[in-house]
Amino acid sequence: MHRDILPLLCDPATGAPLALEVDREEDGHVIAGRLVAPSGKIYPIVNRIPRFVEPELYEGVRSFGDQWNHFNYTDFKQNWLEHTVGATFGSTEAFKDRIIVDCGGGSGSQSLWMLEAGAKQVIMLELSHSVDDVVNRNIASGQWPNFTVIQCSIDAPPIRAEVIPGIVICHNVIQHTESVEKTAKALYRIVAPGGEFVFNCYRAGKPSVMTFIRTHLTYGPMRKLLGKLPFKWILGYSRLMGVLRCIPIIGSITNKLRLSLTGKVPREAGESWLDHKKRVYRQTVLNTFDMYGSHAFQHQVPDKDLQKLLGELQPDRAKIGNYDAYFIRPQPTGIALRVQK
Repeated sequence: MHRDILPLLCDPATGAPLALEVDREEDGHVIAGRLVAPSGKIYPIVNRIPRFVEPELYEGVRSFGDQWNHFNYTDFKQNWLEHTVGATFGSTEAFKDRIIVDCGGGSGSQSLWMLEAGAKQVIMLELSHSVDDVVNRNIASGQWPNFTVIQCSIDAPPIRAEVIPGIVICHNVIQHTESVEKTAKALYRIVAPGGEFVFNCYRAGKPSVMTFIRTHLTYGPMRKLLGKLPFKWILGYSRLMGVLRCIPIIGSITNKLRLSLTGKVPREAGESWLDHKKRVYRQTVLNTFDMYGSHAFQHQVPDKDLQKLLGELQPDRAKIGNYDAYFIRPQPTGIALRVQK
């Protein structure tokens, strides 16, 4: 961590400011040391990363760390640009010269792309052990001195209230926390007036025959089974689904039943049929693994509950971007809500 972000940090338990004790430092970057709360609680800094979490806490998201360390995400920049950025922000200009907190940053790919888009500073919050592996591979600290990783739970961010004037973004992550409501309120708390909280959440399906089938006959039982299995078994299942997805009709049926998950795979200019199928396979393996991983939480929130939460965060609907587009069906791929403060 760079010394410059110290004024932004706080004890996640109390909100109190932290004192910095340095063991090793290079050009203003603290390589090793500790952050000390007034209560005496010590948060170590190891390999440049402040650690606000005990090892037993991130065991519950080990599958995510394994997932990102294995899959990474760098092959999917085009998806991110067309879906997440296109549907939510319009263009990457939204990131230029802004301070951004990337909540649940995973492999660090999204943080990297926002840095490349000209973000003034990116602070990535991530609970899993990906912070010590793939994140370092994707974002070399020397190349991006305006990038900071903090290992913490995003439902208790160690950032002071109302100090982020830019974007606090939590894309495709909040449903994997213990409480969507608690996490949303904790992240909105750190947004400064004029900033915005950007997030989305898995939606509960409307009552239907297909929803019943997915819940009770296909996805529901399969998740209970696969979620108990080791990484290599879930990976093997995901690879099988990736192969089946490339077979006409069969692949569509497995997706419809939520035995697999692909999402949209845009055809790139000049891309051959075979190269596109390879990307369909890779994306199906990644998304299926993500859907069936052994992480502890995977909430699906009914629209009315999410709308109630939005009203509590920001009563003025005019300050909630993408509100109408978010709640239509089918929902635009990758869209997220933009809650301004």
